[in-house]
Amino acid sequence: MWTDEQLLEQGWTREQIDLHRSDQATKIDAEAITNVSDNLEDVQQLVPEVEDIPSSLVESKDLSSLAKKVGFAGFSPGLSAVLMSAIIVLVPISIYSMSTTEGIQGEAGADGGDGANGTNGSSFHLVESTNQLPICDSSIDNQIFFIASESGFQVCQNSIWSMIDLTGPSGIDGSDGTNGTDGSNGQDGANGTNGQNGADGNDGENGQDGTNGSDGADGSNGLTSLIVSSVEPNGVNCPTGGTRIDTGIDSNLDSFLSPDEIDDTIFVCNGADGNDGADGADGQDGSSTTTMMVARLSIAPAYLGCNGTGQLLQQGLDDGSGNGIAQNGILESGEIISSSLICTTFSVDQVEDLFVGMNGSNPDDFCTINSTLYFTANNGTTNGIWSVDVNGNISSEYTGTALGMRVIGNQLMFLGQDPFTFDVEPYVFEPSNQTAWRIADIFPGNQGSFAGGFTLIGTTVFFSARDSASSTGIGLYDLWAYDTVNYSVWKVEADIQPTSLVTVNSDLYFSAQPQIGVTGIELWKHETATNTTFMVKDINPGTLSSNPSHLTVMGTTIYMSANAGTTHGTELYAYETTNNSAWLAADIRPGFAGSAPSELVILGTRVYLQAISGSHFEMWAYESSNNSFWEVTNIQSTSGTGAPSELTVRGNTIFFSADDGTTGEELWAHNTINETTWQVIDLKPIGGYIGDIHVHDDNVYFAGEDNWDGIELWKLIFSRDVSFV
Repeated sequence: MWTDEQLLEQGWTREQIDLHRSDQATKIDAEAITNVSDNLEDVQQLVPEVEDIPSSLVESKDLSSLAKKVGFAGFSPGLSAVLMSAIIVLVPISIYSMSTTEGIQGEAGADGGDGANGTNGSSFHLVESTNQLPICDSSIDNQIFFIASESGFQVCQNSIWSMIDLTGPSGIDGSDGTNGTDGSNGQDGANGTNGQNGADGNDGENGQDGTNGSDGADGSNGLTSLIVSSVEPNGVNCPTGGTRIDTGIDSNLDSFLSPDEIDDTIFVCNGADGNDGADGADGQDGSSTTTMMVARLSIAPAYLGCNGTGQLLQQGLDDGSGNGIAQNGILESGEIISSSLICTTFSVDQVEDLFVGMNGSNPDDFCTINSTLYFTANNGTTNGIWSVDVNGNISSEYTGTALGMRVIGNQLMFLGQDPFTFDVEPYVFEPSNQTAWRIADIFPGNQGSFAGGFTLIGTTVFFSARDSASSTGIGLYDLWAYDTVNYSVWKVEADIQPTSLVTVNSDLYFSAQPQIGVTGIELWKHETATNTTFMVKDINPGTLSSNPSHLTVMGTTIYMSANAGTTHGTELYAYETTNNSAWLAADIRPGFAGSAPSELVILGTRVYLQAISGSHFEMWAYESSNNSFWEVTNIQSTSGTGAPSELTVRGNTIFFSADDGTTGEELWAHNTINETTWQVIDLKPIGGYIGDIHVHDDNVYFAGEDNWDGIELWKLIFSRDVSFV
């Protein structure tokens, strides 16, 4: 309660104080609290943080709820009561002030004298947290602040805030209580877990050698090879007599070579009687007898049919018939007794109509692992990786997006897409458990690294991808590597734009351009033994590029399409990895225009490719043994479109797609032995499409379009038909 002196210091007159004291004696009851709701501004001036207080709280006299509304709910109960009491004491003062404002204005009184100095203000303050503490300086020296969020006190002394420990000294320990009676035994606790096994003990000393076992039973006697010679009388085998030598295995172990045991017989004939003449020249090695059967297998001539895939088996006696030479081991024309045509035939079947209707599943990226064919396709519901097993059963393996798929050992690697962020990154698929995973988020976010060209050397996969760390901006590709054993991923060489990756022995070769506008696109190498990356051949020196592409390996030689920047255009070039030499292999289109080689495949010592010699693209061949080259087909010259592409080798035959201008784009074949070319099948008489072609299990699989099912998976099943001719 305020003293008279304190009220006088606040500007009260003595009459006001006497009237206030009289009112206190008669009106300090619940009614004073009820009127608090009309004087909230006075309370809020004392506690600025207080929000509007509902009159219902004041009327109910619920100090606990009122304290929460005021903001003291987080303080201790005792402190809250003190603060609330202060508020209730201040309320009547405000009520009285309001009641006096409504009276008749009296005459102004004389100026009062100076009042006595006021007492020091309270050294106790309240803040919500330490962030609200003022600067500790001389103006608040020795002032105490209560921190509501910590329920503790700090004091400002010598410009430093310090915590105040209000804990009193420890009391005297109480006397020990009397011992309680023993409780009943509790139930046994559960058994603890077994401890870890101890370390293995040291090996004991070697025991003494055991006694030798008894000898095993004798094995059965082996068979004996016998050679028996006898006199051969004059006759067909030896006109002047000689020696017969029989050889064979003594199968019945009687030490006698019986007629059914003879495996081979040769005759050493005597010379004719007469004067000894000079020794004659050695003759050609002949067959053992004139009754020896000899044979010859050759490519069947075109007039026998088989589209160049037939073989002609001819047999006869090496007896010199038809003016031939007897016993020379060679089947000559007059000695032929029989000829058999072995004709390779095939049937064309659709493997599966995955996407029923005209849309087609568009199979692509064919790969073989062991005896299973894998490919990408979309059946309208599931998009991803599919398989065909040895029994022809087709199955969905992975339902995510897969692009540019390649075989990596016993796994598949491809460019996959996150279904939520649409970010495209490199993925691996494990066929044994049908799981796929992203090897790394090379370009975080939804930009995509667009990895591709996956090439395996040992246990490391090299590939091209981009990230956000390119020195000259997003879009430049780096050479990356992935370890298939420890699953680590790292950048091998930055910003070199690698393409057309191939391997020779244990090294990686590719086309690259490390500095755009400074160096050209040339042939590069990553040497795995030294872990170094460098340019191996600048075919077109300077800032201009030779643009090596379509790199294809034959032994230690790389064939490619390139431009040396001289008088030749883009032609077929070769690079020998063993001596770092490069040369123009075939100038198919002389002059600056170039033949633009592509679709390179290797068959033996030849390179087959697509090229243009003038106005149309055709299949060409280059023979590396004599550096000759020639045009193989003449198909596009009649159509103007649909050049031979998707070149794929099976045995001595190259399968490819082409358009002859009449049947549309269809599957074709070329036999490299007798140089015959033919259309394999006309799936869609008008138009048509042939996509990826792949040899699996000695059959040819391809993406083809017919009139009813769109582009689906087809195959050629090969068989042999033998007939006498």
